Amino acid sequence: MSMAAGRAVTATSPCILVVDDDKRVVDLLQIALAAHGYRIVTAADGEEAVKIAFARRPDLVVLDVRLPRKSGLEVCELLRQDPEDPFTPIIMVSAATETEARLQGFARGADDYLAKPFSPKELVARIRRLLARAGEAREARRRGREAELELTRAREDVKRAHLELRKEQRLRGLTTGIARELHGTLDADDLAARFLLAVQIHVGVGVAALLTRDQGGAAFAPIAIRGDGLERVTALDVSATGELAQVLTALGRPARCAELERFPELRGELLGFTAAGFTLLAPLRAGDRLAGVLLADERTDGRDVLRIDMDVLGLLCDAAAAGLESAGRCAALADRWIEAASAHARAERAPGEDAARGEAAALAVRAARALAMPAALARLAVHAVAIGPWARHEPGARSLAEAAEADPTGRLRDLARLVAASATETEAGEGDDARALGEAAALVRAAGRFAEARMRGADLDGALGAATEDPGAEAVRAALRAALREERAGEPRSA
Repeated sequence: MSMAAGRAVTATSPCILVVDDDKRVVDLLQIALAAHGYRIVTAADGEEAVKIAFARRPDLVVLDVRLPRKSGLEVCELLRQDPEDPFTPIIMVSAATETEARLQGFARGADDYLAKPFSPKELVARIRRLLARAGEAREARRRGREAELELTRAREDVKRAHLELRKEQRLRGLTTGIARELHGTLDADDLAARFLLAVQIHVGVGVAALLTRDQGGAAFAPIAIRGDGLERVTALDVSATGELAQVLTALGRPARCAELERFPELRGELLGFTAAGFTLLAPLRAGDRLAGVLLADERTDGRDVLRIDMDVLGLLCDAAAAGLESAGRCAALADRWIEAASAHARAERAPGEDAARGEAAALAVRAARALAMPAALARLAVHAVAIGPWARHEPGARSLAEAAEADPTGRLRDLARLVAASATETEAGEGDDARALGEAAALVRAAGRFAEARMRGADLDGALGAATEDPGAEAVRAALRAALREERAGEPRSA
């Protein structure tokens, strides 16, 4: 360890490579830079500079233009072609009259330029600035690499889940066609509707309702019902930690309420179900975990529910439970891809863009609500705004296309369609789905313009004006204005 001007030079101090064939300049810079705590290595010609740079990997290079054996311009170009680290900061030094050399230096990749003679203090100031900027760039690249790895893992997980799902579907081919259909349905709402319809058709009951875990996971609450009697289930739930849930999980099969009432500890929990007219409860069990609970009343023909009916009901519940698990797993993988894509997009953004995109996404949430946009489409629109242009250009567009192809839920395919539609102002096609997609795409475009305007320094009104230039999007324009009024009113944001 050496000391200079009270500042220690240690093994972890930034290393500066000084390249100049004038020994007086080299000696002066050694003294000046060491006094500020930098480690110094030197080279007197271009070839030696290249060898030292590749061997020592300095944090910054001070490089004279006129050098023997290889010019500074050639050295700069070789360092920029280094496959391991092409981003080392380079300060070119040349005589004040060499304007052409300065321009060529910048063209070859130099980060800064100093004309001789120069002040060592000015050089130190520029070194500090470039080292700080290089540190930030390295951190951004590190975050980008981590996001890319996460994206790769998410894509692999989606592909793996898709392969597992296909394998499971082939195994379910040994059962009935309806079981295969339920197991292959990856939208939870669609699966619930198909499942309850199958229960009505194949078991003959009049009313069937499905309870699944609520958002907090503390109880199983109704998500779907078929038959006359919506008011019968709205107040019903099953505690996830209660005795009834534990008994149903242990039984692993449908049971009559009369059978369960033999357990004294269950009578209190069963009271609401029997009062509502339900006579059957069946667990949707995935492994040893309860995924849902089916409620059903008597057969519509007045006949007793037979053993074979209970067996069919158990088969349907097993298929629906597996379908719910697959749907939840694949939806979670799609969410992971979206999160990783957002992280990757953030890593590539300019300063201030994150805040602008956040404002735009919050505005899009409110505008989608004002447009009464379907919840799933509204969520995709907000994701598209948050991810931003990254998903429209390489490598983001390629990553989204690959993930969408491997995603069996179709959510990432819908996101890709929305991103593509938002890149053009062509009118939507015929049909409700096409119109809804066109409206969501117009909202994504408008929110993107809003973010860009905010990054340029526009106030909220100015950014809103830039956002609502899309012709033929009156509904979106009105929704954005309403969203901005709501924002200014101070209401809490919700996704």
